[in-house]
Amino acid sequence: MGQKWNGGLNNGLSQMAACSNTYATRNLRPIWYFGTPIINGRQATEVAMDQFTQLIKDNGFRRSPRARIDWTYIPNIGSFIITTTRANTAITTTRVPLSVTVNAYQVDHPNTPVGVLIGSMLHSWLHRAGFLDPKTTSYFISECPMCVMRGYGPKLPATPDPLFYQYFD
Repeated sequence: MGQKWNGGLNNGLSQMAACSNTYATRNLRPIWYFGTPIINGRQATEVAMDQFTQLIKDNGFRRSPRARIDWTYIPNIGSFIITTTRANTAITTTRVPLSVTVNAYQVDHPNTPVGVLIGSMLHSWLHRAGFLDPKTTSYFISECPMCVMRGYGPKLPATPDPLFYQYFD
């Protein structure tokens, strides 16, 4: 997620915003948001990134409770993958710790691609930014992280969305 766009000026359209704009059409606003209507995935991505910036500042300058990264170790049950990271949905815009719980089994699993782990963390942090589930097609909280998991590429029929959902909390 360290991309720069428009030659490093960061004033263009990121791959994540472009991808989210293509696929995210529902639940585009965090629960605390009452501004002008968010009408597409690009605007939802911009609001989410602005909120992440605020949360990181609040955490870095100790204006929020100390963030915790807790861990658990839950192996898969057959082919069913137990969530990779989990976080509760925040209802405010400030003073929200970026706390998550990580399933160490998934992180240690050699067959779990890094992009999938990053997308799972992004999904958890979208909860901390105020976005709600459900984890279904067209919802921003699913589509944005799946864009990261796919390397910002298009959806492919051979890789259905539920393969990604299993990594969400």
